[in-house]
Order: sequence, then C-alpha cells, then structure tokens
Amino acid sequence: MIVVDRALSLTQPWATLMAIDAKRVETRAWNTNYRGWIAIHASKGFPMECRNLCYSSPFGLAMANCISPDDLPLGQILAVTEIVESRRTEHVGASLSEQEIALGDYSPGRYAIFTRGVRRLKQPITIKGALSIWRMTSPITEADLV
Repeated sequence: MIVVDRALSLTQPWATLMAIDAKRVETRAWNTNYRGWIAIHASKGFPMECRNLCYSSPFGLAMANCISPDDLPLGQILAVTEIVESRRTEHVGASLSEQEIALGDYSPGRYAIFTRGVRRLKQPITIKGALSIWRMTSPITEADLV
C-alpha cells in the first residue's frame, strides 16, 4: 500500500518528464537521506528559459507525446515516485543513459537522486509547493493513483 506524505517541487519541464517516466534521476545542489515514496510537484513558476527548453533537443523529443509546453500543469502534484538512492554526480555518469544525462545538471559537486516506479495521479492536486523535500497536509494513497 502506497501512502505518500512528502513532495518535491520541480520546475517544468522536469516535473512532467519525471511524471511520464522519461527522467528518473533528479539532480540537485543538495543531498538527501530520505528514501521512500515522494510526490512530484510542478512548481507554479515556469521561467522563459525553461519554457524554451521544451522546444529543443532532448527535451522536445522526450516530451513528443505530451501536451504542448504552453499547457504543462503548474502548481500541481502530477505523480509519485520512490527515491531509492542519492549519490554525488561525479560517481554516476557511466551508469546513466545519454538522455538522462542531457536532462539533468551533472556538474561536479551536485547530487543525483535516483527514483523508480513512477505512478501518475488520477487527477492532479493543486497545492502550493516549497523548497527541498516538504510535507503535505493530506497524504496521497493508492486510491489517488492510476
């Protein structure tokens, strides 16, 4: 039984890429010891430089079967996934696909957060996000998932 009470906010298009299982590693400047299920939240902000990425390779190719970048959800939880590992980016390059590397920031000194088992929500949940890994007021359960 899946019960998810924590979330991670990502800017688009990364939130949708995680939700459609086109991206399984999130890169951050900080490490996490958290392991377990987490909600993927699409941040409310969608800066122009991020919007423009949707029209370039590899982002456009990875999202080819998705909705238009102008229609990407904002300020909503889209899916859940399980965090299984976090490692420094210097130690992960050889184990990742070319697409995965192109969709993240693997600069030295950063961290790669590995996920698995993404599940979409039946209906996105509109909620205000936060920095880092944050707690939700109402958990997501198996009944909320596709």
